Amino acid sequence: MSSKVPSGNSLAHARRTVQQLRIEASIDRVKVSQASAELMNYCGEHVKNDPLVMGIPTSENPFKDKKPCTIL
Repeated sequence: MSSKVPSGNSLAHARRTVQQLRIEASIDRVKVSQASAELMNYCGEHVKNDPLVMGIPTSENPFKDKKPCTIL
């Protein structure tokens, strides 16, 4: 059998690939500048609730040692 003749399996795979590429090409994309502006606005609005920026109050920190360790 010649290697240039496509088999049924590879033809079906190629059709699925083309169909997937057509679906992806039809998706509306958001411009990077618009997405970054929306992300900056979101971060600015929620900075007060971000423990990485504001820190965790000592009274609410569950990982804080209850009493200091003493070595004898």
